[in-house]
Amino acid sequence: MNGTGNIYDAVKGKALLAPMLATTDIPFRTICREQGAAMTFTEMVSAAGIVRSLSRSFRNAMFTDAERPVSVQLVAAKRDDVSLAVRELSRLHPDAFDLNCGCPNERICEAGAGANLLDDLPRLGAVVEAAVKASPVPVSVKVRMRGSSKHRQVTDIVRVAEQSGAACVIVHSRAKNTPYETPADWEALATAVAAVRIPVIGNGDVLSPADALRMMRDTGCHAVMIARGCLGSPWIFAGVEAGTDVGILECLPEREAHSALINRHLRMLLQEFGDVRATPRIRKHAMWYARFFEEWDVLRRRIFSVEDVELILETVAAFFHATPRLLDPASEQARRIETAFRKRVLFWTTESVQTEG
Repeated sequence: MNGTGNIYDAVKGKALLAPMLATTDIPFRTICREQGAAMTFTEMVSAAGIVRSLSRSFRNAMFTDAERPVSVQLVAAKRDDVSLAVRELSRLHPDAFDLNCGCPNERICEAGAGANLLDDLPRLGAVVEAAVKASPVPVSVKVRMRGSSKHRQVTDIVRVAEQSGAACVIVHSRAKNTPYETPADWEALATAVAAVRIPVIGNGDVLSPADALRMMRDTGCHAVMIARGCLGSPWIFAGVEAGTDVGILECLPEREAHSALINRHLRMLLQEFGDVRATPRIRKHAMWYARFFEEWDVLRRRIFSVEDVELILETVAAFFHATPRLLDPASEQARRIETAFRKRVLFWTTESVQTEG
């Protein structure tokens, strides 16, 4: 690392926004940063795409000062690709780079990147080392408990990351092929924390401020990274920052602030992406926000029955302005919706919760 210190020291005890494709775009990162996220990460950027000058790869790497501190996340299979990509993207002056060495996507793994690297530790080390040597800022590595092979344990993986110069390792507490409905393995996360001297950030099943505090308390991890837990509930970061040991609904903003946050977020999406590209993102974020409330399915039917984006925005604004009633978290309906959400975050796209639950 050629930078000036380890930016990850400053996030101790806090919550970071995880990188999520087609979700953690500039508007959502800005909202989460305003809500207290200690650090944001771009959507996954293909190092090979940067080398080949693909416009989509460069677009995913873009960010604004409002999101800082921000890390550009790269996925790479080859050390030469990651080295060239880091040098090229360093011109954007990110605060850090993050290497995605945990993505389980089949296409990514078949290309030799993502979680595929966890089964080839010498190549993992070479990719990390190349990024560190090329970068003027700290480099973190996001991994899983293991890849496909049971012979490579998380302690082996995090030690390779440390030995290769990583400033921090982010551990998703599931293996490559572990489904999301299987609880994250926080005990294994604790072993990863104990195995290295660099900061270890925990990820997996942090769905409320209480979960974040419990993960840090039970595993000793340096900080937490939140993914699904902030979808439709970005105020989770404010709850963690305040140290409140509560569930997600117990730190819900007051009605006017909540409605204003949603309206602003969806309008930012429209401004960032334009009518056509913004519409699917607006719909999914609207449904994530609505899933805590009664009549959520009425809203879903309405916004999927029209194509005019202004009408969609007006429909969503009217829904939340009317003070919808919160679902009873202990009810069967709330349980079914949340189970479907956790099982497959995009459950709303074509099927109802009834078919997913």
